[in-house]
Amino acid sequence: MKPMTTTHVDPDLPPADHARISAHSEQLQALAAEYGISALRFASPGRLVGHVAEDRDFLDVVDFDLAAKDLLGAHVSLFSDAVLTKANVSPDLVAAQPL
Repeated sequence: MKPMTTTHVDPDLPPADHARISAHSEQLQALAAEYGISALRFASPGRLVGHVAEDRDFLDVVDFDLAAKDLLGAHVSLFSDAVLTKANVSPDLVAAQPL
């Protein structure tokens, strides 16, 4: 399975910060489960890392991003934990903290 990332950004919304993500942690985890995503972690404002089930695809990730944006009123991009195996992975993704 290829690593999945999303990069669509709504310029009218701020990135979801740690406080906003934490305040909606349970709702985000339940939402993620609907799209086959588990083990959500906060990486940095607007960036989450999660495990995407093998039977899911990029569209599930995009759908999660959109649903999370609606829930939070802020921009969120999910990065599959598969990116952590890449040579030039961003340090914030590696250091992501569980919700």
